[in-house]
Amino acid sequence: MKKFLYEILLFTLLIFICACCLDFFLSYRLRQNQNRMYAAWNQMYNDSTCYDLVINGSSRAWTQYDPLILDSILDLTSFNLGIDGSAINRQITKYNKYCELHGNPKYLIQNIDLWTMSYTMGYEREQFFSYFFYDRDLLKEYDYYENFSWGEKYLPCYRYLGYDDVITEALFHDNKGHFFEYLTNGYFSRVEEWDGSVLYAMDSVIVATDTNAVNLFIDFLQEETGNGVKIIFVYAPIYIGAREKMLNEEEMFAMYDSIAEKFDIPILDYNDIPMCYDTTYFYNATHLNRLGAELFTTKLAHDIDSLGLSK
Repeated sequence: MKKFLYEILLFTLLIFICACCLDFFLSYRLRQNQNRMYAAWNQMYNDSTCYDLVINGSSRAWTQYDPLILDSILDLTSFNLGIDGSAINRQITKYNKYCELHGNPKYLIQNIDLWTMSYTMGYEREQFFSYFFYDRDLLKEYDYYENFSWGEKYLPCYRYLGYDDVITEALFHDNKGHFFEYLTNGYFSRVEEWDGSVLYAMDSVIVATDTNAVNLFIDFLQEETGNGVKIIFVYAPIYIGAREKMLNEEEMFAMYDSIAEKFDIPILDYNDIPMCYDTTYFYNATHLNRLGAELFTTKLAHDIDSLGLSK
């Protein structure tokens, strides 16, 4: 009996060691990966630069604010923290991790829009997997919203079960930029033509105004202004067809105006500039293509310069 138990224990130990080795290998490969979900995170972790200006937001920050254009006009160094499909809870957590790695920026551009004041949970949760055992603090912060299971958090390789595409990505892709050919300081320009199919299928759009998200955002602003960070709110361009379907747009404006007034934060509004009426500059109703992003960022940089905040 003792021999049998010993063999079971030894077998279990071997399985655990193999799982740890596989977990290390998969996670290491993903932390070198340049595909969509991983590249921006990996660039943030691997770059040691302390940037002057940080852009925070969802994909509407990630694909629309070109750091190099901002740098060339404002004579600063900039990094784009935009996180795809993610509302303010994820945005703040990523920003906090950036500050831990790089230090606080002097300036923060916070993209504000119809989806910012809500919570993102579950969407592409696998983007965090490679950092579970590498950065337990990051796991702890995201677990507050994502509710990872005990097995996912503590058992090696368990979290990768059922994510065949992630395993394939880690094992077989060469990690040499096959997706992010144009990733620059966290920014990804989209070279795509207009596709209005999602817009045309929508009857209406309701702006998110979740009270808990708003309170989370206010606490965040309180901390960052206390740290001496100069913050600018920006409404990036939205195609007019999407704005016409927004049911509570005025509520959104009033909400952000109130928050901005509380912290004396300037708001730059690009909801009604000429490009908002021309699909040439968009690849869908809420995202600019590369041409639109370059023109928008150029205008934004000059407008920030006129505010005198970077002097």
